[in-house]
Amino acid sequence: MASWLSSSVFVGIDHIADAIYNLSTKSLRIFRIVVSRNGPPNKGSLPEELMSFSVPYDLSMGGSKEPWAEIFLAKMQSKWGKCKQTWRTLKMEVSECFPQAIAL
Repeated sequence: MASWLSSSVFVGIDHIADAIYNLSTKSLRIFRIVVSRNGPPNKGSLPEELMSFSVPYDLSMGGSKEPWAEIFLAKMQSKWGKCKQTWRTLKMEVSECFPQAIAL
């Protein structure tokens, strides 16, 4: 799994204050990459979150239809194709998160 994420960008420790500010003052879109494991047909596989990230709402008005989101999902699906023996499905879910007060 680590090799899947090696080309992804994460918030570094020096940007934590900015991330907290965004959570408390801006609406965000939460993008989740969800997978289901392969298994016996009689045992259903519950979806598992592989990774998630947020984008300021005003920078992602199209949600999963944004060109960058479609490219990202296509890249993840091409990597997922190498692991079909383990994973049944891979999909992107998008939800909104509205500003909230955060107590530190």
